[in-house]
Amino acid sequence: MPNQMTPSREVNNFDVLRIVFAWFVVISHSYFLNNDNISDPLGWMTGNYLIFSYIGVKGFFVISGYLIFQSLIRSQSVYDYLVKRVLRIFPGLIMALVLSLLALYFVYPSNNLPYLLNPEIYTYFTDNVLLFKSHFNIPGVFEGMRSKAVNGSLWTIKFEFLCYLFLLLVFPFRKSTKIFTLIITILLGCCIFLPIFFSTWVHAVQRPIQLELLLELGSYFFMGSFWACFTWDEIPFKKWAFATSVTIILLCILFKTDRIFLMIPLSFVIMHIGKKKSVLASWIHNTIGDPSYGMYLYAFPLQQLLIYALKPTTIRLLALSTLLSILMGIISWFWVEKRALAMKRYFLKGDTR
Repeated sequence: MPNQMTPSREVNNFDVLRIVFAWFVVISHSYFLNNDNISDPLGWMTGNYLIFSYIGVKGFFVISGYLIFQSLIRSQSVYDYLVKRVLRIFPGLIMALVLSLLALYFVYPSNNLPYLLNPEIYTYFTDNVLLFKSHFNIPGVFEGMRSKAVNGSLWTIKFEFLCYLFLLLVFPFRKSTKIFTLIITILLGCCIFLPIFFSTWVHAVQRPIQLELLLELGSYFFMGSFWACFTWDEIPFKKWAFATSVTIILLCILFKTDRIFLMIPLSFVIMHIGKKKSVLASWIHNTIGDPSYGMYLYAFPLQQLLIYALKPTTIRLLALSTLLSILMGIISWFWVEKRALAMKRYFLKGDTR
């Protein structure tokens, strides 16, 4: 293409699913944070085999694995790839941390060390920006509530960014379909079989990162990347595979099997729905952009502030936090994330994405 410009992103139901998955996390947190029950309606219906946030987080990782792998294949260099990943993750995260800390000033206990003199305020920011040191609480904030965390959703971001880095193993072989498919298969196999055959070791590794969680989330991420190794439209019998996948998921719920058996059918269902086009997807893309990341970043602190200030019922908390997180997601997309992505032109020659 002229000037080596990449094509515009395909508009499909991934836009819809990302918002739905972010909302699923909002649902689960509404029930957990409001001290109603550790579970949510899906948990009640499935005997706590599945909850909405489980599907939401795993769904995010499948879609991310699929799209980020495609971004890697298109990237002209490792620098190109990493710039795009950094600009997608960190500006929105930094702004969410800053706004959260500004809001916390108004709920910070007056009898504590003055807010701006409290080193926890600054370490909370730096630890979460650096990703790999978990820092959820600020002493004195949200005391007496079900959770004292300022933003309990941030824990997944470090695992996703690590998956981005592991994908770099593919980069030298990105022109060879057979080799990069083999590498993705090996990465996926490690995520699946290490917890099975080396369970004690996997559970024991907690630093610098919890290996068990990395492998669990990585299995869904690399499952998405695995599907990206193939031309989706050329995969045969997709309708039959979709029906079979739904059946397997229902059987897993019915018989309470190990959740590892959900990975392939759940990822296929997500891909099958996501690759389709719809009027809703077009409207979202053309009107509100991609608010899902912002929804994910802001929903938890918004819910904590609503509980602190209003003591709402769970249904009211769900309704208010849904509306406010969507609003903040839209603002974050247009005023922070989209503008940050536009900065790629200063770093990447001839790149529009």
